[in-house]
Amino acid sequence: MPIERSNPAERLAALTSYALLMAAPFTFNLLGLLAVAIGYARRKHADPLTRSHYDYQIRRFWMDLMLVGLGFICGSGALAAGFGAVLEGVLQGLGVRLPWHYDAVHIGAGAIGLFIIWLLLWAWGLVGLLIGSVIGAMRLAAGLPAGRTRA
Repeated sequence: MPIERSNPAERLAALTSYALLMAAPFTFNLLGLLAVAIGYARRKHADPLTRSHYDYQIRRFWMDLMLVGLGFICGSGALAAGFGAVLEGVLQGLGVRLPWHYDAVHIGAGAIGLFIIWLLLWAWGLVGLLIGSVIGAMRLAAGLPAGRTRA
């Protein structure tokens, strides 16, 4: 596959965006938002090679943010279910009868299941963003477009 030439300033900006994406998980995605803002602002005027990287960075960020968001919902559900099960156990231990009945075993199992889903989604988003950014930066440095290419 031939190596494409790109504007050095655009290439540096795209590489900077990749670096910001790699650091994003450690800054609650604030640096990721900055990387996406750079991508949105510069992709209109970028050469085709660099534009493919900006498009990839934007797509990767939003996909991984969606995974982390879904994981947050699952983690919140696990936390709420776990607190409900613990609260019922504590109240029953104190002799307080609730007007409704929680099935603490099933709620606890559901909380554990949601917690596992949260961990998997979070890890998938984190690893996807980090590995995708490293591979994208390597492809950009080699003068190759981002993402899958057809032979």
